Amino acid sequence: MNKAFADDVYFEHYCSGVDIVFGNNLDEIAFVKDYDFMFRYVSKGYLDLIYPDKPEVVAADVAGGLSGRIKGDKRRANFDKIFLEQDLLIRDSGKVHRFLYINTHNKIFIVTKRPIINPATGNFVGIFCCMRNFMHPHILNLIYKINNISFGMANAEQVEPLKYKLTQRQHMVLFLYLQKYSYSEIASILATLGHKISAGRVNDHLENLKYIFAVKTKEQLIEIALSYKYHLFIPRQFLKPGSYLLDDEIIISEE
Repeated sequence: MNKAFADDVYFEHYCSGVDIVFGNNLDEIAFVKDYDFMFRYVSKGYLDLIYPDKPEVVAADVAGGLSGRIKGDKRRANFDKIFLEQDLLIRDSGKVHRFLYINTHNKIFIVTKRPIINPATGNFVGIFCCMRNFMHPHILNLIYKINNISFGMANAEQVEPLKYKLTQRQHMVLFLYLQKYSYSEIASILATLGHKISAGRVNDHLENLKYIFAVKTKEQLIEIALSYKYHLFIPRQFLKPGSYLLDDEIIISEE
């Protein structure tokens, strides 16, 4: 039978458990906030993410604050309001939520925040958060791998990922083309995002990309670009630093 604890005691035990799980793994990014959304535990991975150039910063330097930053550090201050809104959502809903976090250092994470509920009282006592690198597999490439189908060069291991340096426009066109959008769809998407371009110009970019990648057909362009991981290289022009709620899920059909 589980022993019942008061809220404060249960929360301290929870933090101790998180430290046991995450404390010795330097790569894990996790933290715990209390009822008032104060940081009470941060992993070494979290500190390395926020302060990659300050190895001297330790958990005690950020614990007890609302921002997760050392005193006087104004970086990431623009995120504080967003994070507070998320924390209120977790507390008020009592449910797990996931967010896409894009920082200012070219990194994207899937952030999972879950409420900490004392089972003895049913009370909300804090929030546990863990962060994982965002993965964006090419769906067709993934389906072929699952079914053990060789898709030309797409499944081949390449020793030089992102081998070619592309212009911003080439990069944006190639990324969308690898997602199987048509010329007109690519032009429409880019125009919606403020990058005016015609379908004919999209074709011109793809012809130039064939030359850059030294292939003869657009099918070969797709294969070799996938093998060099360009489908994972999201153009910065498509992204804005911030944190966004994720509420989409893939549903597998019954038949």
